[in-house]
Amino acid sequence: MRNVEIGRGWLRASCAAATVCLVVPLMAQMKPAHGMVIWDTQSAAKGAEAPVNGVDGKGWASAYPVGNGRLGAMVFGGSTHERLQLNDDTIWAGPPYPELKDDAGHWIDEARKLFFAGKPVEGQNLLGKNLMPARISPRSYQLLGDLEIAMAGAADAVSSMELTDWKVGPAAKAAARNYLQPDFDDSKWPTLDGGSRGIGTNETIVFRSTFSLSQEEISSGLGLLSVSPIDDSSVIYVNGQEVGKTSNWQQAYEFDVRNQLTSGKNVIAIAAHNVGGAGSMAASVKLEKSSGDTDHYRDLDLDTAIATTIFTHNGARFRREVFATAVDDVVAVRITTDKPGAISFSLSLSRPDSSTTTAAGSRLTMTGQAQHNGKHLGVKFASIADVHTVGGTVEAVSDQIFVNGAKTAVILLSSSTDYNFADPAKPLSHNLENDCAATINKALKKSYTKLKADHIADHQELFRRCTLDLGPSPDLPTAERLKNIRSGTIDPALHALYFQFGRYLLIASSRPDTMPANLQGIWSHHLEAPWNADYHVNINMQMNYWPAEVTGLSECHEPFFDFIDQLVEPGRKAAAQFGCRGVVYGHTTDAWQYTSIFGFPIYGGWISGHGWNTSHYMERWYFTGDKAFLRDRTYPILKSAAEFFVDWLVEDPKTGLLVSGPTTSPENTYKLNGVVASMSMGPAMDQQIIKQVYENLLEAADVLDIEEPLLNEVRASLAKLSPTQIASDGRIMEWAEEWEENEPGHRHMSHVYGLHPAPLFTKTKTPELYEAAKKSIDGRLAKGGGHTGWSRAWIINFMARLQDSHAAFENIQALLAKSTHPNMFDNHPPFQIDGNFGGTAGMAEMLIQSHEGHINLLPTLPAEWADGSVEGLRARGGFEVDIDWKDGKLTSSTITSINGGTLKVQLKPDWSITVNGQVYAGPSLATLNLAKNAKVTIKANR
Repeated sequence: MRNVEIGRGWLRASCAAATVCLVVPLMAQMKPAHGMVIWDTQSAAKGAEAPVNGVDGKGWASAYPVGNGRLGAMVFGGSTHERLQLNDDTIWAGPPYPELKDDAGHWIDEARKLFFAGKPVEGQNLLGKNLMPARISPRSYQLLGDLEIAMAGAADAVSSMELTDWKVGPAAKAAARNYLQPDFDDSKWPTLDGGSRGIGTNETIVFRSTFSLSQEEISSGLGLLSVSPIDDSSVIYVNGQEVGKTSNWQQAYEFDVRNQLTSGKNVIAIAAHNVGGAGSMAASVKLEKSSGDTDHYRDLDLDTAIATTIFTHNGARFRREVFATAVDDVVAVRITTDKPGAISFSLSLSRPDSSTTTAAGSRLTMTGQAQHNGKHLGVKFASIADVHTVGGTVEAVSDQIFVNGAKTAVILLSSSTDYNFADPAKPLSHNLENDCAATINKALKKSYTKLKADHIADHQELFRRCTLDLGPSPDLPTAERLKNIRSGTIDPALHALYFQFGRYLLIASSRPDTMPANLQGIWSHHLEAPWNADYHVNINMQMNYWPAEVTGLSECHEPFFDFIDQLVEPGRKAAAQFGCRGVVYGHTTDAWQYTSIFGFPIYGGWISGHGWNTSHYMERWYFTGDKAFLRDRTYPILKSAAEFFVDWLVEDPKTGLLVSGPTTSPENTYKLNGVVASMSMGPAMDQQIIKQVYENLLEAADVLDIEEPLLNEVRASLAKLSPTQIASDGRIMEWAEEWEENEPGHRHMSHVYGLHPAPLFTKTKTPELYEAAKKSIDGRLAKGGGHTGWSRAWIINFMARLQDSHAAFENIQALLAKSTHPNMFDNHPPFQIDGNFGGTAGMAEMLIQSHEGHINLLPTLPAEWADGSVEGLRARGGFEVDIDWKDGKLTSSTITSINGGTLKVQLKPDWSITVNGQVYAGPSLATLNLAKNAKVTIKANR
């Protein structure tokens, strides 16, 4: 054991101030006035258990995410036990990955003959058998590990008592009151066995368990009732007193019952009610030891990107801060207390598989390699957690660090891998442990105050570019506000919080020189993540970046562009195997940058992801006016997509028009003569993507004054491109023929890509397609569409483009009520981050639109957002926009021209702009030429 140096300025600098602030009343101290805070008064449960019924496991979906783009942590906010579940964006299991056969072009040609002969099922079967390699899974993005802090004296705080010997009452419409009383005689009731947990539709059954506790057990803290998921709206009683209710059959619950327990006999009665479908009693009910702490408060401050936990334990007030700084590339944890010498804890760094941890001095070092049971060997990694204290001692024992008697403790964690973004097949050769140590040593040169201040300043430079105010927040924990939404409460401030949470997550998971945000951003507690957490380019990866430009986070878009650029060369090889020029890849890729189509045709037989991705490059040009980016990156990537499509398209012998195929409408199916199929020639989404690629390339060439032979090929191909068609029922035809939909409420709405994100269907330019798109979306929703988080988020964007403010609002409510975890992560289910990003983008789309070549302010403002303001939204053409409104009507808007140029803005009847004495009055499309950084103000004559 060694004494820690007390004179380290980097710790001492902020210790005194921290100690003083801890004596302020807890709630007054902790809840920032700006309202951009996710908070709770209970810790997330310890541990990340396996998902139940598609819902992320106990605790994890209540933990708070921090990240710097590369490193991430889920902060559980415990007291005597704290867990930080850690991620590094490059920790992926490795090859082999699917690879296409060199004779792919041959099988495509053979299949086309069958499709054009009216035999799509036979053509699909041919490709599934001969063209598409099998999916290789699991081969997943993985967690880095867990950093756990266990306070001294709390080693037994996680022990528990499983409640057994349940008695089962008779089924009824409601629970009889006497069944819930502790003195009720249930001796004639049958006991619960493995097959008798069921509850019929609209029935209530009371389950009772009697058990004894000693005073010693109660005094030790045994008093946290843990109930696994239970149907549907149950009420829990302890010794005749109601202690809590449940409202979500997929969610586990915890109730503090310390005040209801007594030494000797205790009775727990659960009146479990099932609304519909199969129902059951909870699989597990436990009585666990609580932490013994009081005044528990934890939050995630979106404005500072710091997760804070405060609690009182054994008479001492503790405060723990956690953040991931992009400036110094570490995860930082600081623990302070108002009672000198009260900080004693053990620190461990571990991983469920394939790692080794050692302790020396003040540091824990964990090394390992991502893999799946010795297969799919991926990146090698190292991570170091370093501990320094003011006061007390630090001792390394085996694979743990022990801190005793400290006043303040700071933990810094770094991670390094051998992943080589430039060429994943050739791992880097640097010393990973030395790399981690160098990062930590550099951070230690700063005081903690400086480390934190630099982090906050760096984060706020991005986060504060855009603000949204929709009114005051109620004084309720965030999870409680979400529950209220499910009951029909209108909470506009929660919408604003969700909007900013999406921006926060993008900043935290996607920074320049990091990997792009994957299906789970960077936050995953899995060794085998759902869908491997990989990059799905049939909407999910693109949706992650919808909010980037419009909400002022253009830099956060960079990892997307870098990654797509890396797919160009392997994508050229795949295109050549198809017998085409240009670039192509399938619906999914990952850190290894493979480009093969693979798996089953229903999801894998799609080839237009690269084309869709190129639209993001054009959006960057539209929003920023960066001509160098247009020339050096946008034009080449558009060209690579257009080259492929020019060669890929084939003439339909029935129409003489060019169609894409064989391909799919992502993950959807149709019925033909009673047989379900997915592949076809000329599905609507492909045709729309190709049209957008062609038009974008020609526009970019015009701006750059480029003329080359390919452009004539594109013009000729565009002229013969089969258009989007309208079916006999007035909806967009998803396929080239009016086949029967196998799943009318399908989650993908690919055939209305032209409404959003593409600007192909507009009310003024293509009114018939615009109306057909609306009918298509309404039809999907009527059949149960929007049942996944990201799909619901897409619907918000659709409704915004349709300028249906009520429907847009209702779908925001549905997103929060049905697809949002307690920590505000999107619930696909399970957790999938694209819903968060899509929801943010949809709210922005409700407030500003610029896809038709002019700015449209408040196009889809719902009545429920009656009063509000937004600052820092961006519009195509290079504009920054601030808007204020009251009683549902604009009061004023300031538009700043970032680059200078022509501003076109739609003015409503009572709006006007005055510039140099000239008045532009509505209703009109005002056109002004503005200098760089010039501002104009729109006023409403009210």
